[in-house]
Amino acid sequence: MHSIVRIALIPALMTTALWAGGCASVKDVQAAQAAADAANAAATAAASRADAAFNAAQAAGHQADQANVAANQAEMAAGAAQQAAQTATASAQQATNEVQAAEQREAAERAAAEEAREQQATRRTRLARGERG
Repeated sequence: MHSIVRIALIPALMTTALWAGGCASVKDVQAAQAAADAANAAATAAASRADAAFNAAQAAGHQADQANVAANQAEMAAGAAQQAAQTATASAQQATNEVQAAEQREAAERAAAEEAREQQATRRTRLARGERG
């Protein structure tokens, strides 16, 4: 880029100085050289700022990629947690169903035992009266 500035800018400035004065003096050439050097310095500074901006953009791109990876990992963890919660809910429902079934079996067994006691008591009463049957 520097060579482009020197190749294009210095002859243009010298030509302008020659056309303007008809003939260029040493001072005119020195002034043109100083202007060319100033333009070269400005171009170099602009190139440095452009490089810094490019590097900052690349760093921001890397940070965005890292944030995307972290977001994907968090999404996967949330999905796993949701699956675990659903499994826990299903297990709790199954345990509730098993408890209800056990309570129903216990009530049925209690009722059957009570009925058996009543039949036993009735049989004893009949036998005590001398009835058969």
